[in-house]
Formats: sequence, structure tokens, C-alpha cells
Amino acid sequence: MRKAILAFIDFFYPPFKRFVSLHNFRYLATGGSTFVLGLVMFWVAYNYIFLTEEVKVSFFTLKRNTISLAVEFIVVIPYSFILNKYLIFTHSEVKSRVQLFRFLNLQFINMLLNYVLLKFFVEILGIYPTISRLVVQVGIALFSYMYQHYFTFSVKKIGGKKEKKKH
Repeated sequence: MRKAILAFIDFFYPPFKRFVSLHNFRYLATGGSTFVLGLVMFWVAYNYIFLTEEVKVSFFTLKRNTISLAVEFIVVIPYSFILNKYLIFTHSEVKSRVQLFRFLNLQFINMLLNYVLLKFFVEILGIYPTISRLVVQVGIALFSYMYQHYFTFSVKKIGGKKEKKKH
């Protein structure tokens, strides 16, 4: 399955070869699929599952957009983790449970960054929301890649040098 998915992604790589490495292209492709899946899940939840402006969940009452965002995260976070672990950062020898904990930590940081940066760009700087969302998303994608590469799915160091494994 891994080989088939990578072959599909790699099929689209040649036009981008001059601009980005294959590893980074794969990260961008899987990240793009995660982004699209998230948008679709949010849209479906908002338009077809939660039809009232407020939704009662146990002891809480949540706004329609908040509960739709929660549904998006419930689907997208495991999907994203699986793609990153088994397609992109396969060289890591960090235990899976540690990777998952680090990945969930990153998702929490990303949620906070999204909220704070969007509020800053839109409400303080007065930048149009769609443009702000794009800028924030690109920044968070770069931050996420670095975080995952150097922390979540890092390679163990041996004698001060990173051990390299073939993919």
C-alpha cells in the first residue's frame, strides 16, 4: 500500500523536481490531502450533520462551527499522523507512542497558533480573512514540517552524528 501511494505521489513530481526535493514534495502532497480532507469534513459536518447554531454535547453547548471543527480534527489528526509516520518520516526510530504524543502536542500548538495569528492578522492588522488564513496556513505548514522533522519523527543520534537509514 505504501509503495502504491508513493508511486501515485511521485508520478506528479517531475515538474517540481527543480524546485523541491522528493521528500519535501511528498510532505507537501500529503499535507495538501490532509488540508482538503479537513475542509471537506468541516463542510459536511457544518452543512449536513449539525444543523442548529448551537449543539448540546454532554454538559457543554458548542457553536455549530466549533463542533464542526472538532469533527474535522477527529478525522484529520489520525489521518495526518498515519501519513507522516508511514509515508514521509519512515526513517525515525522513535517509539510510536512517543511520536504520537509529540504529534498531538504539535496539533495543540497549531490550534493555538491558528487562533492567535488569525486574530492578529484580521483584527489588529486589518488584513482580509482569506488572505490571512492562507498566510497563517503556509507559516504553520513550515513550522509543522520543521517540528516533525527535527522532533516528532527525529532520527536517533549516535556519537553526535545522525544515523542514516535508507528509505
